[in-house]
Amino acid sequence: MLHVIKKKQDTELKYRDALGKKLKRPDNVTDLPASTPYPTNVGAPAFKLNNMVEFKETRSSNALNHLNTRLEEIKKQYDSLIELAQDTELIYQSRYSFIPIVGKIYHLYQVDHQEKSFLSIITPEQSNWLHLGSFKFTTENTWERQ
Repeated sequence: MLHVIKKKQDTELKYRDALGKKLKRPDNVTDLPASTPYPTNVGAPAFKLNNMVEFKETRSSNALNHLNTRLEEIKKQYDSLIELAQDTELIYQSRYSFIPIVGKIYHLYQVDHQEKSFLSIITPEQSNWLHLGSFKFTTENTWERQ
């Protein structure tokens, strides 16, 4: 510690004029040259600049890949949400004369193309009607295709 203080005092004495007034030091002079991230004299090892173009291209490519993946995930979620909305609308526009129980699976049928579809607890194996799909009633009051 004493060595550093002495060195600092020596440096300060060097950069004073004849009257003792402090002079501005040159930019390449520092009290502790080992503490700087850049060379401070001609004999110091050369430093290499980072390749920013390669860094930016690599990071940009990685970011675009990540964003495209997220976009595809969001598109899949959107498509499944649209399908859920269409199925739910299909069930609510069909005929049924009971209050559905959450978690139970119901079956949607159509007897004739002219008639409205209807919801039933009868399984497709037990009926001769045109089976349009099986649906589960959820707690969100939506109908999930099974």
